[in-house]
Amino acid sequence: MSRSARNALNTRNVRRTAVATLLAGAVAAGMVGTMEAAAAAPAVVAATTTDNPDYGSTGQGPEMGFDGNFSASASSSTTATITRSEVIDRARTWVNIGLVYNGSATYGGYRTDCSGYVSMAWDLGTSPTTDTYESRGLVESIGKADLKAGDALLDNDSGAGGHIVLFEKWANAEHSQYYGFDFTPSGVHYRLYDYPYFSGYGPFYPVRYTNIVDDGPTTPPEPVDVGMTDLASADLSGDGVMDVVAVEVSTGKLWLYRGTSTGTIATGGSRVEIGSGGWNGMSNLSGGDFTGDGKDDIVAVEESTGKLWLYKGANNSTLTGGGSRVEIGSGGWNGMSDLTGLNLNQDGFADLVGVEKSTGKLYLYPGNGTGLNVRQEIGSGGWNGMSNLTGMDFDNDGAEDLVGVEESTGKLFVYPASTPGSLGVRKEIGSGGWNGMSDLIGGALLNANAADDLVAVEDATGKLFVYPGTGTALGARQEIGTGGW
Repeated sequence: MSRSARNALNTRNVRRTAVATLLAGAVAAGMVGTMEAAAAAPAVVAATTTDNPDYGSTGQGPEMGFDGNFSASASSSTTATITRSEVIDRARTWVNIGLVYNGSATYGGYRTDCSGYVSMAWDLGTSPTTDTYESRGLVESIGKADLKAGDALLDNDSGAGGHIVLFEKWANAEHSQYYGFDFTPSGVHYRLYDYPYFSGYGPFYPVRYTNIVDDGPTTPPEPVDVGMTDLASADLSGDGVMDVVAVEVSTGKLWLYRGTSTGTIATGGSRVEIGSGGWNGMSNLSGGDFTGDGKDDIVAVEESTGKLWLYKGANNSTLTGGGSRVEIGSGGWNGMSDLTGLNLNQDGFADLVGVEKSTGKLYLYPGNGTGLNVRQEIGSGGWNGMSNLTGMDFDNDGAEDLVGVEESTGKLFVYPASTPGSLGVRKEIGSGGWNGMSDLIGGALLNANAADDLVAVEDATGKLFVYPGTGTALGARQEIGTGGW
């Protein structure tokens, strides 16, 4: 709507009458000083709205910057852009803190009147007035249907004839009422308004601050693991059947769940504590016979130092304590992911395979009985698109293969062991949905003489499942943990 058209509306005359009468009462009561803008209020005609300090304004102070003076070169904004949610958050900071309407005063660098309040919410570098927002290029007219949080309803008259309301959201489907904020002689309000403003005032029309931007898409927080984490497979009991080792998130304790050849593991009441605490500071746990003594061990990364530690097993459901652990990697291991133990070079010592986060390359660290040899690149890139890598003898040929989930598709692939220290062409063994599983570990759980089985946690339920290996595929899964994993 053009300025001339708005001035032609009769409703403006009605509003001016109410404001002028309100101004006279406010001055008499000492609520505001006799300011130059207030003295210039237009002549009155017969009023149809009663005086009410809850609506409109009684005048605005002169344009000003933070130093009390306004200059044409003053910055229009203290920030390049501001999001809609930031505007609303700033507007709330003046609600119910006892501010008094006074165009000659300031709070936090902004005039304490209607336009000073909205200027604060928009984080402007100045306090313009209702009749200068447009001429200074701070706002642009928009349609009613375009209104979003942080936009405004503006009556662009000067002094007591102008007013501005900050829009938050619609209150009904008809868009006849909305919630918003304004500063009137009775204080700063957050309330329900009739669109565009209360009867007898206006005309008001929707505007948008030129530097406001929509909030970006929110990233959902990472799911919080409240059960067990960093599962690893290792035969720590020495009975030839895979056991499950896991860290309890809430306590940092390390627990052993003994496996049986019938495909079950110990329940919570029968689990064995093998680490008394601090294990939530370790990551990338992996099992295997790294010393070549016929007893499975555990390796893990210390997150605070990036060191790699070996905890030797003794075939009696125990591990060497922290004082007896062996450092086999001096640092930088927190730059690796998906570490998994497997005897890829087929020499009797467990090796370690992992993805370098910065490059996506896959590396093999050959085991030598006392530590690890110089790493070898066995995957040239793209491995950070895979997750939950684990070693297992999938095809029952006596050599351990590498299994992992392709995150983009949710498919499960096996990379068969080829010549010692290398991997062959991958094969799809799970058609989809595997990105809803985590903590994949492989080992002989159901039958020590058959192909290895795969164990995994279902993220949605926290249940633990075993997928029996057949030598050519994975069989129908069986639940072996009812929840909390």
